[in-house]
Amino acid sequence: MKGHKTTFAGMFGDAAGEMPSVARIEIPLIQRDYAQGRTGALVETIRHDFLDAVIGAVGGGEPLDLDFVYGEIEDSALKPLDGQQRLTTLFLLHWYLAARTDRLGDAEGILKLTYATRPTAELFCRQLVNPHHPLTDDFAVPSEWITNQSWYLYAWRHDPTVQAMLVMLDAIHDRLGQAQVDLEEAWSRLIAKDRPAVSFYFLPIDDMPSGDELYIKMNSRGKPLTGFENFKARFEKLLADGTDAERFNRIIHKIDGAWTDVLWQFDGGDDIVDDEFLRYFEFVVEVCEWRDGETMQSATLLQRTERAFGPANPRRESHLDFMEHAFDTWVGVDDVRELFASVFAESDSAQTAADQEKVPLFDATDINLFASCLRRYGIKRGRNRQFSLAETLFLLAVLVHRQYRTDDFATRVRVLRNLIDLADDEVREARMTDLVPGVELLIRGASLEELRGFNPDRVRDEQAKQAFKGTDLEVVIHRLEDHPLLRGRIFAFDLESATLPARANEFVRVTEPDAWGLFAAALLAKGDYGFDLGSGRVRQFGTRAANQASRWREVFSHSGRGRNGELRSALAALLDEVSASDEPTLSSLERAAAEFVTSRHASGRLDWRYYLVAYPAMREGETGIYYGEHRPIRGIWGYSMCMLRTASLTGSAYYRDPFLLAIYRASAVEDRINDPWFRGYETAPRWLQLSRSGGGIRCVEEGFQLAAPQDADASNRFHAICRAHGATGAEFLPVRQVEVDGELIDAEDRVVVGAALVRALVEAGI
Repeated sequence: MKGHKTTFAGMFGDAAGEMPSVARIEIPLIQRDYAQGRTGALVETIRHDFLDAVIGAVGGGEPLDLDFVYGEIEDSALKPLDGQQRLTTLFLLHWYLAARTDRLGDAEGILKLTYATRPTAELFCRQLVNPHHPLTDDFAVPSEWITNQSWYLYAWRHDPTVQAMLVMLDAIHDRLGQAQVDLEEAWSRLIAKDRPAVSFYFLPIDDMPSGDELYIKMNSRGKPLTGFENFKARFEKLLADGTDAERFNRIIHKIDGAWTDVLWQFDGGDDIVDDEFLRYFEFVVEVCEWRDGETMQSATLLQRTERAFGPANPRRESHLDFMEHAFDTWVGVDDVRELFASVFAESDSAQTAADQEKVPLFDATDINLFASCLRRYGIKRGRNRQFSLAETLFLLAVLVHRQYRTDDFATRVRVLRNLIDLADDEVREARMTDLVPGVELLIRGASLEELRGFNPDRVRDEQAKQAFKGTDLEVVIHRLEDHPLLRGRIFAFDLESATLPARANEFVRVTEPDAWGLFAAALLAKGDYGFDLGSGRVRQFGTRAANQASRWREVFSHSGRGRNGELRSALAALLDEVSASDEPTLSSLERAAAEFVTSRHASGRLDWRYYLVAYPAMREGETGIYYGEHRPIRGIWGYSMCMLRTASLTGSAYYRDPFLLAIYRASAVEDRINDPWFRGYETAPRWLQLSRSGGGIRCVEEGFQLAAPQDADASNRFHAICRAHGATGAEFLPVRQVEVDGELIDAEDRVVVGAALVRALVEAGI
């Protein structure tokens, strides 16, 4: 066998000397799909490095030698056994430069590469180089141009080789543009016979077994390494640098042995565990990064691995200890899921979890955090991690417990669950450098005072709960923590042994989803339990919408015990009242709301709370979020409010005016009034408009602003009816009010007044 130095273009044509004649290159069936164009961090690194070298050479740098290309020649067709990836990339580079310099016809004789692996890939290669398919004026990015051509087939969308070629063409286009390479000169250098830009040694294989048999004997030389194999090879090299021989041999042996055996039961159905290994390994690496006080998400996994486990990292040995344990701990575990189930409970069994000394993980797709990590770690949907940061911390807690065989794990992981929730937006990447060490300290027995990064209100509440450890109240507290609307945060309850058990039991009943509407009214009857979402103009209350449980959770857990006095007082009063009643829960809630409405009528103090309690229509907003214009003296709201169906008030989002909606519902002539939906900000005027005439009313602080119809006759009748209902002037209908502590408060029900007016207008034909 003798190697011949040549180029991609130089291989084709008549035989020269001992160099055999090659008419075409055919990637044989035994080879796999084109891989250099795949997506993924490791492949992108390989592609980036290779293109850097090639583009540097064709752009005028030093010529590049690409080592040997092995293959057999059959009927003038070269069937490469090693070199498939390089040859395919060079083929694509030649096509790109020929197409961009209008040389497809001239280059037809050297653009002779095809794939026998799939008929679709073979056809794509032929169509791509067809001189009758020149670039058109709309060319911008290769993949976009190609996929928009009439000759591009739908079936190619599902061919991995074709898709990989498109990725590589885009990368070639991008790299040549970045390097500002002159394409004419690049083409000349690429096909030059003297001092070509890119060359390699072609080694034809004669007098050897068949290509298939030789391929099998060559093993990894026959098929390019997978992403996992590339990673493992580089990781082995990294470990060899500065690691004692015993540890090196132990880890390498376990990667191919015991650790692989553990992962096989989670292979995902594709009979390989490469992806699962890399996802779990990324979890380990990222934990090590956070331990080091940094993150390198923008780098490749290999670069991050080198940083975490390289000899320059002073914590290298402890990181390797953690890495070994993170895999070793699952070796020999017969049922990994059962191990997690002995500690954690599914959401649907939260009510009994405390009695079993388990901790519910709300919103977890799988309490088997190890299996979930193997499936989802590092995968994002938009900016959201599929395996959340909170799940990462819980899995870390389990690993720390198993590594150090810690005591009282169920109690400590419960505290961790109370401090962080799976849906907790306070657990952010920027805080993980504090939270990761905090989790390790907590699980290993540190006091709460030593923790950093956690919400201080939640930490203080956990400290307060510790006073009841070992008492009868401890189980009551745990059951309350496991309520789906609380999720570990019981700020809304006084920690008193005399009252907490009864209130905890009643809380379960009043917060059944079918009771939320009445519960919201009854709780507001006992006090202004809502909390400010910003600048005094927006507040969060509970909701009757069954799909908005998170709103109630926000109400109960938005701040610590020291800043939610009115919520705690209102909830305690309501729970005590309902607990003392012999009525069914819904009847008790209804009575609590009705008594408040009656008492406010009697006192003549009909403020915004009265209206929200009295009229269900004013609580229809799905989110429980209200915008309003608060009054300057006491900061309370008046009679201008917006009731949101979405999370925020924007210029395009529709919302309700709760006062106008209540009037609309109470009028009994809804079919003659425009359904009152609004857009814009809370300061924009909002009118309840009569369908027939266009006249309407608007709720303002002192009563109602009036808008007469444009038609003169209708306008006259409109004004006459308004005067009969107490209007003073042409544009205003006052509501009787009294001054209370410097504030004007309604003394008569403006919903009744407004409904009576619009009903009279409609009945008069206006």
